[in-house]
Amino acid sequence: MFLFNLQTEYPMPSYGINHESGTLKRVMVHHPGKELKLANANPVAHHFDMPVDIKRFISDHQELVDALKDAGVEVLLVRDLISDNKEMLEQSYQAPNLVFVRDSSTMTSDGAFLFRMGLPSRRVETPVISAAHEANGVPIALKMEEPETFEGGGFAVLEGNTAVAGLCDRSTQGALDQMGDSLLESRLSDLWITIKMPKGIVHIDGEFCELPGKVALTHPEVMNDLPTTFRTRDETWEGSFVEWLKEDGWDILEITDQECFDMAANFVTIEKDLAFHYTGNPRVMKEANERGIDVVQIPGEEMRKGMGGLHCMTCPVLRV
Repeated sequence: MFLFNLQTEYPMPSYGINHESGTLKRVMVHHPGKELKLANANPVAHHFDMPVDIKRFISDHQELVDALKDAGVEVLLVRDLISDNKEMLEQSYQAPNLVFVRDSSTMTSDGAFLFRMGLPSRRVETPVISAAHEANGVPIALKMEEPETFEGGGFAVLEGNTAVAGLCDRSTQGALDQMGDSLLESRLSDLWITIKMPKGIVHIDGEFCELPGKVALTHPEVMNDLPTTFRTRDETWEGSFVEWLKEDGWDILEITDQECFDMAANFVTIEKDLAFHYTGNPRVMKEANERGIDVVQIPGEEMRKGMGGLHCMTCPVLRV
């Protein structure tokens, strides 16, 4: 499937990711509904910090959807994609974390990687997302099977044909090896980086993100000294992720413990001079502005109770 690019007069693919700060053309989002009642009934089981005001949560999420559309991004809603699949449509109402749509899959230029989630209560989500990708004409490039586990918030494609993933409480080494093998063998990446996260740190997108202009936002208290493995098609070595970023010419923007707690690393880039984030974190927003990045801020007081940010709530389908 191809989209027509009016600027170049050449067709462009309908799916594929160049890197985390590439221009976002298409994104899959799940607009939540009555399934949030399940989270309120048992927040701990569903990894919510506390019960949410459902009406406000839904309203704030709609503000995100509207902002994406206003920025010229094509928004693909999960329930619209699976509207003809009665079984998966019903299953979507049993998945209160489905709003954090990034975690069950990630996109590549070969198609989607489908993950077996580390949190058992979330494994109901992957078949729903698989059906959504199928309805959208996206092939499945990799499907993770038991016993391996991984979640998409632990993965990022960086500028320079590099991919990075975190080994954490919800991921297995076998899953990371499977992803790295696939990316390197298919030449979707030239460098595969795996970071061993500290116990209790679930996803790298809470501690690190790529912003436009080769800006790396990092939480030094966690990221600076983590065991890191670098692998190409020809060699493997150990090192420091943050030191590699510096040597590769990245502009390092450090955040404090409190800013990290307030989800400062959970940006989603829209284009080279535009990103979205929750309200708050004024110093980090000022630093982004000084680097030429405008930030649209979405109310996050209610949605953050689900232990995720706007990056977690978006599954990019096409970045160019």
